[in-house]
Amino acid sequence: MDLLAPWREGPYTLQEALERYGEALVGEALRQRVLKPVMTRLGPVLVPAAKGRKRLGLTRYYTPRAGALEMALLVRRHAEAMEREGWRMLRREGSRAVLEREGERVLLVGKRGDPTKRPAPRDELEASAGRVIVLTHEAPKRGGTEVVYV
Repeated sequence: MDLLAPWREGPYTLQEALERYGEALVGEALRQRVLKPVMTRLGPVLVPAAKGRKRLGLTRYYTPRAGALEMALLVRRHAEAMEREGWRMLRREGSRAVLEREGERVLLVGKRGDPTKRPAPRDELEASAGRVIVLTHEAPKRGGTEVVYV
C-alpha cells in the first residue's frame, strides 16, 4: 500500500483522495503522518508531512503554499478532463502540463494574478505547444476562469 500515492498522482483534495483511494489508505496515511491536509480555497489538500517528505528523499521542513496547491489542483483537474476527451498527457509538473491530440499540443498553466500576460515556455516541449490555456481563480479582465492564447 503506497501511502504517498495521493501526492505522487495528485495533488488531491481530501474528498477526492477518499473517493479515489478509499478511506483505508487515506486514513492510514494521515494516522502515520505521511500526509497532512493544507487548507486552500478548494478545501483541504493532501501534501507530504515530515515523514512523507523523508520517504521521498526531501527535506522535512517544507509545506507547499496554498496558492501553489490550488494552481496545481486546477491544472490536474483540467488535464484529466482533457484526457477524457481524447488528449494524451505528455508531461505534468506542478501547475504546468503539456497535452497532445492529433498533432496539436496544448500547454496548461495555472497562474495567480493577471492571467492576461502570456506565460513564457520553460523548455522545448512547452515551446512546441500551439495553444496556451491559463487557468486561474481570479480572471478580473476576462470574467472567466480560463484564458486561451493561440
